Amino acid sequence: MITNEEKKRLVFKAVIIILATLLPLSALRVLLIHGNLTFMLFIKEMLFSIVFGFIVALILYMTTKKEIKQINAKARNYAFRDALTGLYNRHYLNDFLTKFKRLHKRESIFAVAFIDIDKFKEINDTLGHEAGDCILRCLALKLKSLTRSTDILCRYGGEEFVIIYNDISKKEMFEKMEQIRESIQNTSFKCGHTNITISIGLSFGKKEDDINEVLQEADKALYMAKNAGRNCVKIFLK
Repeated sequence: MITNEEKKRLVFKAVIIILATLLPLSALRVLLIHGNLTFMLFIKEMLFSIVFGFIVALILYMTTKKEIKQINAKARNYAFRDALTGLYNRHYLNDFLTKFKRLHKRESIFAVAFIDIDKFKEINDTLGHEAGDCILRCLALKLKSLTRSTDILCRYGGEEFVIIYNDISKKEMFEKMEQIRESIQNTSFKCGHTNITISIGLSFGKKEDDINEVLQEADKALYMAKNAGRNCVKIFLK
């Protein structure tokens, strides 16, 4: 994936290369056709070459526009999606965090939830990595079904997931996380016929807060949940 700034630089570079190529070619064309190089003939030939080149480039763009969009969408998907679960990955999260402040509404509260599968290493060791991968995929689907389309759900890495909520109260957020925790606890995954539990760390922020710091606070709250015996929700208190 390339950014808009990188696209602009590539277009500018392409224009410079084309103009640098047209200059000597136009001069050579004037010499071959007219036998001598005059300023007016050179300017006319240069303008003709530029217009002709623009028309060719426009036709090329119009005929390949759809394919370019499809290729760009595939590239974005590969860059920002986790191959195992299909959720957004950490690269997407990092990209989102850089844009979050201008996207977030001024007065609303946002929340970050850090979710971790309890004793996941033991699951891998006893049931195997195939069962572990199955659990990750099933959990991802379950989390997706329990979140809103406006929420940002990512696989952070390993058995950790992150959810970012906009416009939600602390009470509503805590109740939602308890609902998710209980739902996971009561779900029997068909992955080695096992049940799992999750621990969740929560932190809240406002427009002026640095979301990266809120993310770190949610991670600390997750460790609090682990130390409290797992299978619970803990909130980072500022």
